[in-house]
Amino acid sequence: MAEWFPLPQHLTEPHAGHEAHLCVAENVGFVKNNLEEYKKYVRNPQFVCKHCGRAAAQAANLCQPDKL
Repeated sequence: MAEWFPLPQHLTEPHAGHEAHLCVAENVGFVKNNLEEYKKYVRNPQFVCKHCGRAAAQAANLCQPDKL
């Protein structure tokens, strides 16, 4: 499993830019192995994902962001 995020490759599935989304971070084990680093992405959340419910500081880290 990868221990880094965002992924270094460009993903087009399930949509363009998916390599920078927090659901990918979970899928590749980033959250489990890099919790302190992950916290930087979710600290002071300004957006929530309409698809998975994750919250993030930046809209770019969510698939379907909605302003909180």
